[in-house]
Amino acid sequence: MRSKFDLDASILSGGELRTLLNSDHISYGEVHSCLKKKGVFIGRSDKSVTVPLLSATLLTPTEFTDLIEASVDRESQPKNKVSSIDLVPGGGDWVASLRDLPLSTKSDLSVDHEAIDFVTMPHVEIESGKVRIPYVINKKDYSKEWLERELEFEGEVSIEKKGNALVLEFSSTHSSKETEEINRKIVNQISKFLKNNNIAMSSNPRAITFGSFSNIERVRFFKRLTASVQGRLDLGKVDNIEISLVNSGADLPNDPEVSWMKRVVKGLRISGEKLNDIFLINNEKYYPYYSIQKMDVDYGFKFKANEGQCRFCFSFSGPGKGVSEQSELVFSCVNLRFKNRVNEFAKKETSKVIHNSIKDLIEEKYQLMLKEREKDKRVDD
Repeated sequence: MRSKFDLDASILSGGELRTLLNSDHISYGEVHSCLKKKGVFIGRSDKSVTVPLLSATLLTPTEFTDLIEASVDRESQPKNKVSSIDLVPGGGDWVASLRDLPLSTKSDLSVDHEAIDFVTMPHVEIESGKVRIPYVINKKDYSKEWLERELEFEGEVSIEKKGNALVLEFSSTHSSKETEEINRKIVNQISKFLKNNNIAMSSNPRAITFGSFSNIERVRFFKRLTASVQGRLDLGKVDNIEISLVNSGADLPNDPEVSWMKRVVKGLRISGEKLNDIFLINNEKYYPYYSIQKMDVDYGFKFKANEGQCRFCFSFSGPGKGVSEQSELVFSCVNLRFKNRVNEFAKKETSKVIHNSIKDLIEEKYQLMLKEREKDKRVDD
């Protein structure tokens, strides 16, 4: 094993730096941002271009620490997924049934036995008709070849019935790739348990995935996520958007606004204010030619005496690298600012209202998309 990296006496460069930068834990945006801080400006941000450039430079101890801390902060930010299963009419008390849920052992849930350990094992908590399964893991830092450090990440799966409907909703909160995978295993285990006990109709929970949409539907769905929620959220403003061109843009129309991207641009990251109005989003004729990977939206909020601004990030995430058809929709609050000073209880209460508002907005716009699809299908038939 190589000796630990001494921040005070060493500068990371070459092969060691390349190994760190190419890991899943450092995002392409963080590498690109580090290059810009060093005065290197390039049009493409994918790692095949940026990693060789940054690896050819010297990374100072301060720059190395900033890079590590940025990636840890990003990874530890709570992220949310929602899925659901249908209940069997008269199938029994699902809450009482989950009291006896035989949760998987540590070895069954772990995704990397050497890298993580459970500080708190997943356990069932029941409160007011809602079931929570929280846990905490300890993870050896991915930069352990240079720094000796361990980090803790929380995860949770909560289950509750959706109003009067015969539907159970899973809300999964993860703060790392490992807790995301553990949550997926817990949700699948609960679904199978309820199906085997004749309480759920299926053992396969429904989730909103990248493959749930056509390109046109996906762009339209993301655009609709900027809608207001009456009495809680104002109309959203797109602040940042990442798109990927279909077939490297080869099929783009011969339109001066987009034809320059043909076979030249694979993806775009656009930052700014009020991006709702840019031609790619505002004009539906371009929707078939690209897919949205990620979008940040700023909303104004008001709840009781509290008001301010929040920013939510919408993206897709799943097993492995990149985005696949099975990648699930993820949303997270990356910034919450109050207009006036508020106490911790008010912050927590307001944050919960905002989170539920976003969850309702996602469900509403997804159901609208499904209704439109069914209507179009009937017209075609």
